[in-house]
Amino acid sequence: MTAPQITEVLAEGFRRLEELLDTQCGHYRRVEELVDSQREALRVADVTALTNASNAERELLDAIGRLDTRRVELVDAIAAELGLAQPGSPTLTDLLEHSGPRRGRLVTIADELRRLISKTRAASGVVRTAAESLARHMQGIVQSVEIGLGRTGIYERTGRLVSALPRHSSINIRS
Repeated sequence: MTAPQITEVLAEGFRRLEELLDTQCGHYRRVEELVDSQREALRVADVTALTNASNAERELLDAIGRLDTRRVELVDAIAAELGLAQPGSPTLTDLLEHSGPRRGRLVTIADELRRLISKTRAASGVVRTAAESLARHMQGIVQSVEIGLGRTGIYERTGRLVSALPRHSSINIRS
């Protein structure tokens, strides 16, 4: 089977795909920075910085999701142009042998993107675990304080001591 010739339409499709993958890499680098910011905010208990970094990360991940949708559409369009009708969605790897002079750059970008996604996923998991652990720890402290403050109780009709209604309190973890 001979490889389809690189037409102007295919060349433009591969150019746009390269540009899109570059943009995704840039976004993942920024997510990596935001995850580092979240880790530092947790370390110093800066709730405002944590909230800001988390909101920025959420917006960036939404943008990455939209880019990924466009990437899938673009890969499908290029595959259709190449006549590579397959069950399921074709992957970038399926198209690389047909990408002509852009092949080397596309392979490099795709590898970088995979590396960034993996690294970001791992770092984000660490921050999420730390945040959950801190939240559980703080909940335990607040619960202990509430129990300590709520030592006074009341008696039921049967004479059994019942603890008082829970008191709601907060602790400033910065001081």
